[in-house]
Amino acid sequence: MSKLRIKSAFFRSIQWRLVIILVLVTFILMTVVWVFLNMQVESIFYRDFKNNIETNYKALGINGDDITIDQLLSILQSNPVISGVIRGEDRSFTVIDKDTGEIVYSSDELYQIDKLRFRNLIYKSENLMSVLSGASPSGDKQAYTRVEEGDFYDYAFVQSLEDGDYILFFKYGRQKALTVLNRFSEVIFWSLLSSVFAALLIGLALSRTITRPIYDIMHKVEKITDGEFGYALEVKSDDELGKLTKTFNFMSSRLKQMLAEITSEKKKVETILNYMTDGIIAFNRYGDVIHTNPASKSILSEDQVDSMTFNEFMNRLDIPLSIEEINEIQAIPAPNHKVKYNDKYIRIHLASFTDEENKIDGIVTVIQDITEEHRLDKMRREFVANVSHELRTPLTSVKSYTETLLDGALKEPTIVEHFLEVINDETDRMTRLVKDLLTLSQHDGGVKLNLEDISIADLVSSCVERLRREAEIKNQNLKLTVMKDIPIIQGDRYRIDQLLINIIGNAIKYTPEKGRIHVKVYVENEYVKIRVEDNGIGIPEEDLGRVFERFYRVDKARSRQLGGTGLGLAIAKEIALLHGGDIYIRSKVGKGTQLTVELPVRSRPKQHLIAN
Repeated sequence: MSKLRIKSAFFRSIQWRLVIILVLVTFILMTVVWVFLNMQVESIFYRDFKNNIETNYKALGINGDDITIDQLLSILQSNPVISGVIRGEDRSFTVIDKDTGEIVYSSDELYQIDKLRFRNLIYKSENLMSVLSGASPSGDKQAYTRVEEGDFYDYAFVQSLEDGDYILFFKYGRQKALTVLNRFSEVIFWSLLSSVFAALLIGLALSRTITRPIYDIMHKVEKITDGEFGYALEVKSDDELGKLTKTFNFMSSRLKQMLAEITSEKKKVETILNYMTDGIIAFNRYGDVIHTNPASKSILSEDQVDSMTFNEFMNRLDIPLSIEEINEIQAIPAPNHKVKYNDKYIRIHLASFTDEENKIDGIVTVIQDITEEHRLDKMRREFVANVSHELRTPLTSVKSYTETLLDGALKEPTIVEHFLEVINDETDRMTRLVKDLLTLSQHDGGVKLNLEDISIADLVSSCVERLRREAEIKNQNLKLTVMKDIPIIQGDRYRIDQLLINIIGNAIKYTPEKGRIHVKVYVENEYVKIRVEDNGIGIPEEDLGRVFERFYRVDKARSRQLGGTGLGLAIAKEIALLHGGDIYIRSKVGKGTQLTVELPVRSRPKQHLIAN
């Protein structure tokens, strides 16, 4: 794999491509010259062979009408001039009867040894076959004939004699030519190597002058991609490469300036998005996520927001909208939605952004968590309904009894007394309700605690004693246990007293006759704790999380019957939180309830100073 990468990088290099091109051009030119010169050498050998035969044969002055074949053979064998040209170690002549194709005579050694083999050998010659067939009076093609016994050049022509037409076939071995060609090729081969090496050196030097500035620019580009704009390239010439370097330096400085501006704006946008309480998810035109902020993951309680597509996101929110529909109509049909998702209520606002052609290039989704707003709105509606109901019930009773008295019941003292007692009880009930509402209103608007040193042990004992009478009326066992070394804390005596009266009173109120209530005061983990435990009716598990809500009552009919307003525990919780503490509750239906108040020993209570 690494070899392939190196090879690929090698061929992608401009410098090496220039070198390779120059070397290949040199190699091709030298090869062409080599082939051309070889062909010229072959041609020279053949022309010399043919011209010698033609020149010396013409010098004989043979007249075909005056001599016979025997006389011609005698001349060719005896004449020293022509005999030296056509006969020798590597050359021979053969006479063939043109009409019959039979060999009349041959000076070739092979003919003397094996006539048939010799005949088969020369009949491979194109020149001879051309003359034999009558296609041409002479065969002078330059090409040599390839045979196992050794390649040879040949020349043939027709000679008319007194006793008929004969073909004179001259054969010349190619060994000498091959020797010259091999030596010549060796010279050219080394010349070729020298030329290629010289071309390589020249190509390296030439390509370096061209590619060095390009490499410098490339390295500068790599540094720019890494964010380094620290230096400019040196301009070494006034040619095109020098102008390119100047242009690149200018581009680099401008790019640095523009990138700095973009980075600054990007950081501003990222900071804004990261610290927004609203969630942001941006999708591209294909529905893939391109940006999210931390708030979106927090609101959706999803760690895999980045991997969701637009269509998957819409399906999870049960919103009938797809990216294909938006791309098709180039608009968002319904940009605003309110949905419930993972026990949360969220508001979704969709907006599109466009490209340079003003076509939708993506979707930005703004996610707002309106769970608390929804809860508060629901509580407000429930609060108004509860207050209206709680006030309407006693007012209805007061009005009905008053109307009865006005209608003539005043004449009967027994009835008047009973009616007045009912009116008094209902008035007390409305008074308690209004008082509790005023207390909660003070807490909501901001309250300042009147801090003083308080002995929790004494305060709890006082509250228990004040409520003991109510417990005795129901034959309940109200027990108080105060551990040793309970420290003095700082707090608002009146409000803590109100807290204790509410929680102990609730225990007495919702514990049946002959029940047991145990109040215990102790210190644990830097907190003074007051635990009120009873064996009363208990609270269902599904209601435990809401018992501190205003007007929330597990058994509304029973609570009203016992005179409860549904605000006692809410007020107790507010007081505990104001002092930097808290209230915890545990309960099982039919087995009782355990309520624990914890108040800090050393830490200062929360003042909750809020301007009205």
